[in-house]
Amino acid sequence: MRIPLSGRAAVAALAVTAAFGLAACGGGSAAGGKNASDADVSAGIDYAKSQLAKYEADPKFTLTAPAFPMKNIAGKTIFVIPTNSENPYNVAVDDESRKIAERYGATWVEYTNQGKPAQWAAGVEQAVNQKANLIVLSQGIDGALIKPALQKADAAGIPVLLTHTVLRGDPIPADLQGLIDATTDAPLAEANRLTVDWMIDRTKGSGTALIITSNEVPPAKAEVAAMTDELGRYCPKCDYKVVNVPVTDWATKIASEVQSALSAQPNIKFILPIYDSMSLYAQSGIKAAGKTGQVEISSVNGTPAVLKIQQDDGIVTMNVGESIPWLAWATMDQAGRLLLGLPPVPGGAEQTPLKLITAANIRDTGTPPQPDKGYGTAYVSGYQALWGDSR
Repeated sequence: MRIPLSGRAAVAALAVTAAFGLAACGGGSAAGGKNASDADVSAGIDYAKSQLAKYEADPKFTLTAPAFPMKNIAGKTIFVIPTNSENPYNVAVDDESRKIAERYGATWVEYTNQGKPAQWAAGVEQAVNQKANLIVLSQGIDGALIKPALQKADAAGIPVLLTHTVLRGDPIPADLQGLIDATTDAPLAEANRLTVDWMIDRTKGSGTALIITSNEVPPAKAEVAAMTDELGRYCPKCDYKVVNVPVTDWATKIASEVQSALSAQPNIKFILPIYDSMSLYAQSGIKAAGKTGQVEISSVNGTPAVLKIQQDDGIVTMNVGESIPWLAWATMDQAGRLLLGLPPVPGGAEQTPLKLITAANIRDTGTPPQPDKGYGTAYVSGYQALWGDSR
């Protein structure tokens, strides 16, 4: 759907304002186009509704790739380095991946860390020393920060899989070519656009948002750019502010950032964290500011602990869920191909889906929410058809 011509001028003005705001230290802001016509606003709301409707049903398995005997990974060792072992989403995906690896006879070694690049590098070197068969950099590690360690893995002939970090459609960064052997892509730009669409719909095209990001996570800046682009194109009366909180500071700083923002800008109606684990702390800031029932959270990932907040108190009103088991099966699909010396799925395009989790379907995720509920099971039969029997 196209915005009427009169709305494009407002959008252009907003984009310029946003560009200057985002250049500011630690965050940015934009003022909405208050002179936008009712037709502009209505067109944006209609567009948002049409986008949201695409992700309401259980997803289908759409991956087309060569079959291979996953059972042949038996006896192999997979050494896994999560971005941060204190991130419940990261832990949940890795745990589901471990179950699959062990079902097919592989050994899964999880390297616990607190999200520091020096720890990631030490993990890679430990994997090299242990002569692992595969190294997995899980869920958001910036490989550019540990290139010397990755070069050691390359010299040792150990393939490296980077999961859920490179955005869908993007290539492996040029400086990591030859050091990263495969990826599983991440539909995070699309997902975060949907959180904006949700706000547009809920606020009737006139919402004010606080976007929370972590700039050191490789796809974060592109995710925020997608969100601000969506606001610029389809919500000419929306305002927003962007704040950056490093991953290691989520537990200590997100709540105070949210509380301060709500005190300074009482018209904020939505908190939009780019990853839903941030919501665990953002909700505390809303409560501390006395804004329960007035400010909503919409985010991305579908972490069970966050879905429980959504289920229990309604501060989170929508989550763009990514099935944790589906991501785990996608991880193991690429892992199995690398372990057996086979070509990986090009571009990491495992076709992992998105689904909106709202008040209308939150019960489908279980009470309390569980990782393996709410998305259907199309991925199980789909991957099993590619991999064959586990015996």
